This record gives sequence, C-alpha cells and structure tokens, in this order.
Amino acid sequence: MKPLGFLSNGLTSVIVNDGSVVWFPLPRYDSPSVFTKLLDDEGGEFSISPEEECDVKVKYVAGTILSTTFLCKDGKAEVIDLMPIGERSLIRQVKSDIPLNVSVKPLFNYGLYKPAVEIEKDGIRFINPLTRECLALIPNTNLIQPPGLTLYLIYSSDSAYGPFTKKMIKRTVNRSIKNTLNFWRSKVPHPKNEIDVVKSTSISALLGSIYSPTGASIAAPTTSLPELEGGTRNWDYRFAWVRDSSMISEALMTYGYIVEARRVLNFLLGSLNFSGKPFLHPLYTVDGGDPPPEESLMWLSGYASSKPVRVGNAAASQVQLDVEGFFVDAVYRYYQITKDKEFIKENWNKLEYIHEWISKNWKMRDAGMWEDRGKPRHYTHSKVMMWVALDRVEKLGRVIGKIVSGTSKNKLREWIMSNCIKSGYLVRYSESSEVDAALLTLPIYGFLDVKERVFLNTLALIERDLLKDGFVKRYRKDFMGEATHPFVLANVWLSRIYARLGRYDEARQLLWNVLRPSKGIYLLGEHIDENKGEYTGNYPQMFVHAQLLLAIKEIKDIDKDISTGKVKPLS
Repeated sequence: MKPLGFLSNGLTSVIVNDGSVVWFPLPRYDSPSVFTKLLDDEGGEFSISPEEECDVKVKYVAGTILSTTFLCKDGKAEVIDLMPIGERSLIRQVKSDIPLNVSVKPLFNYGLYKPAVEIEKDGIRFINPLTRECLALIPNTNLIQPPGLTLYLIYSSDSAYGPFTKKMIKRTVNRSIKNTLNFWRSKVPHPKNEIDVVKSTSISALLGSIYSPTGASIAAPTTSLPELEGGTRNWDYRFAWVRDSSMISEALMTYGYIVEARRVLNFLLGSLNFSGKPFLHPLYTVDGGDPPPEESLMWLSGYASSKPVRVGNAAASQVQLDVEGFFVDAVYRYYQITKDKEFIKENWNKLEYIHEWISKNWKMRDAGMWEDRGKPRHYTHSKVMMWVALDRVEKLGRVIGKIVSGTSKNKLREWIMSNCIKSGYLVRYSESSEVDAALLTLPIYGFLDVKERVFLNTLALIERDLLKDGFVKRYRKDFMGEATHPFVLANVWLSRIYARLGRYDEARQLLWNVLRPSKGIYLLGEHIDENKGEYTGNYPQMFVHAQLLLAIKEIKDIDKDISTGKVKPLS
C-alpha cells in the first residue's frame, strides 16, 4: 500500500490518495462510509485530478491539513484538504495553472446505496434514499479552471438541515479555513527538521484519533486493510481499544498534551464497571457503547481483492487480561507528570476495584494482546500486565494515603517466574517454548530490568527467531497460520530496548527502517511488506505512532543522524 493522507477534525476522518478521497465514514469514525474506493474500485470517491499524468507530491501543511501538488508539463496545481473543526464536512481549496477534472460519486452504507440527486442553484445534493441523510457540494462542478476554486462538501443527518434549506445560516468557508489552520498551528509546533516532522506527524495523528465529543481514541481510522494482499486477516480498527488508548494517552502526556491525555483517560474511566471484569470489553465504540457484532460486507471486493471486508470486531467478546495493566500504568504516569492527587482521589474506587478483581482472577486464561481467536492460554505478557496493574494501584494508593495489600502481586510474580520461563528464557505462554514480541515490554513496564539474565536470554531468542534484516515479527504463527509480515510496533519496542541497553545505533536504525515506507508523509501502518517497502494492515496505526514518540524520547541524538550521515535521509 502506498502512503496515503489522513485527515481528521475530532468527529470523523478522511483518507486521501493522490487527490482522491477514497474513504470517508459519516457522521463519525465508526460509521458507514460514503466514499469507499479504498475497499472497492466501484465504492465511490471524490477526486480532483489533472487530465494528463503528472508527478504528485504530498505533504502536511499543519496538523492533519494535507497538501497534494500535481507537477505537470503545462503547469502545476495544489489541492489543500482540510476538515473544519466542529463540522462533519470537507473543504478542498484548489489553486491551479491547469484545468482539473472533478468527480463526486458518493455511495451510502459502504458503497451499497446510490443517492438521490438534487441540483440546486448553488450546488448539488446527494440524499440517502433510506435515511434522508445528505451530502451537499458547493459549487456543483466537474471542471476547475485556473486560477482555482474552493469546494465545500457538507454532511447533514437529514436533508432538512442541509445548506440549501431556507432557514440555514450562511456558512463562511474562508473563516472556517483560517480558524482550522490556526487550530492545528496552535496545537502542533512547526517542525524545524526531519525528526521534528516525524514527531509532529505522529502527534497530529494521535490528536486526530480522538473523538471530540467523548475523548475516545480510535486504534486506526480504517477497516479491512489486509496484513497480506489477497489474504483474510482483515479487521475493523475504528474503535477505542483500552490498550491502544492507554498508549496514546501516555504518548500525548509525555509530549505535554496533558488535557488531551486526561480526556482519553476519562473516557476509559467512564467505561469501567463494578459488576465483573473492570473493562468488560477490550474495545468500545467512540460513544462508549458495546461494539457492534462483526459482519462481512460481501458486496465489496476488498483492498487488492482481499476478502472479506469486515465491520465490527469479534475481539470485543474476548477476555483480554492485559488491558487493565496498560490503563492503570497510564494513570500512574499521568500522576508522575502532573502530581494531580485529586484525579487519583476522585477515581480511587475504580482503581481499587481493578486491584480487587485482578487479585481474585489472575489465574484466568485469556486471548492475549494479539487477540488470538483460538484456545485461551496463560499468556506471559497478560500475566505481567496484570502484575503491572496491581503494582501501580499499590503505588497510587500510597500517594493518597490508602494501603493496598501486595500479597497478590507477589504471588502473581512468583507464578510467572515459575511457569513462564523455560530453559532460562521467557516464553509466549506457559505451555509454549516460543517467544513473541510482547515480551519486549517487560522492562518497559518495569517487571524486569533490561539487563537481567532471563530477559537477555529472551532477547537473544527474539533476535534469532523474529528479527530479520532490521524488521521484527510479533510471533511466528497464530490461529490463522504463519505471520507473514513484520509488525511495526515490534520494531519500535525493540528499538526502546536497544536504547536502554546503550545500543543506540541499532535502536535508531530500527526506527528508520519502519519510517522509510512512509515516503516523507511519516504516517505509519500496522505491518511492513519488507520486499515491497510498503505498509500493510490498517492505516495509520495509532499505537505505533504513540510508541514511536516514546522511543524517540529514549534514543540519544536521533535528530543528528541525517546531518552526520549515519542514516540515509528518508526523503
């Protein structure tokens, strides 16, 4: 998959491919899409393109505001795409020396329903015949002449609320462009060098993953982009995973985005219950609801003919025992950064319940963080993250004068060290003899020191079995068979471990390896096809960006690599 542009305004998102909007769910991230060409050539798109074949350059202007420039024989054209703050809409500002073709072909419900079309004096409306939801485009044109034009695509839940109704207040597009630009410039500092561009892109992606009305943070804005083209590992990631959201919160607070990080934590706190497992689901909808059942959209051909296209995610019904650990660790790190005791006091009953539940249930089996749909097991990583939860609640209790017993934490640690070590190294799960990349997190979350012999033995096996040519797989195989491509997150985790061991050159190289397929956009996918030098899987993958930001903090002089020639410039 070539690098694509990602736009967001905290309500929903857009994916852009060389001037064509190929993915646009409405009214929110996890809604059905109205432009679905990303998953089917006949799924509908909103394209702006020159008549001739031209070179294309893509970059971010600020935040998630995207510039696409066509460099043609007879001149050039630039399309600035932005999603106005507070609106479910898209503005496409075009400046051009040459004529450009415009094609607007929305199809509602993931490409299933053709719209009713109504031509208006100032534009055109596309209405869903089943629900009356409406897309309006101002102006209505199929050709843009020099010097250019601004196109304004507006969504409304019912055609009665659209821009052509008599009672609607007039909209000022230029003001919206200016204020949205100012919003992103105030949020994300202008980059001064290449590593700054990498960081600002990751920060913008994480900020763009947060659903503004609730604080939920989606794992990725897409569904069913396959790990392997033509394969069936196609999943819907447009939900708020507890694990991913916790990582996102940690990265944001580490870079000073305290308010946004706390909003993500507050969303997770609002999803926590007292009747059973603290997080009943490992993922939630962006409004905090139960995830929808997983289903296949058989009318879509899939990205690169990769079927099935899935919406919803059956992982919602799994028991994943690591998620509470990720969450409580993020709360603990929030306290370390802010010293906000009131936040801990306000939420102590929920933190205490997490400790109580894990203390009683740590002997359970689960699906693990890789969401294996096979037999539940005693995954080492899950057990360790349960230990992390117990440890952090205990430490937070001391902050506010609450005493929490460490008995269960000690018993759990003893169980892990007795059951999850074979021949001097840690294993993927208690009955296994294999390793997986999740074991790299044990020093990161403080369960072991990075220089302890058992971890160094484990690291050596990970390097032998999962690391090849500078790329790391997350495991050898799972319930669906062999893992084909390296996992970007695993590269970043290994980079953090190398940094802690003082192996900085290797740490930097692992990061540059996973950045190169971004081709200067610096948005990262889930997997890498190392032979093609392209990302696979859902895109952009937010926990990768979160861990990348944390890794950059740990690696010395990464911003000097380019100037010294240690690493070839990405662009």
